[in-house]
Amino acid sequence: MYVRSFRVDGGQAVIQMTEGRVDLVTATPSPGYTVQTVQNEPGNLAVQFTEQNHYYIIHALWHNNAPFAQVSEVGG
Repeated sequence: MYVRSFRVDGGQAVIQMTEGRVDLVTATPSPGYTVQTVQNEPGNLAVQFTEQNHYYIIHALWHNNAPFAQVSEVGG
């Protein structure tokens, strides 16, 4: 099992990953931000912290038998 905390200006998310599965433990937006999650399959999760015309995306997935995560910022 792999558990990681991600902190961006838009908030904080804790994500747990095991083979073939990615789960959101918690997601707490910063003041002025909202949080949304998209999970189209068990091993692929995106957490998005949004304010007007600015957002952060934490994309976590189980890929090639290993956990992988990428953080992106758009706008600002």
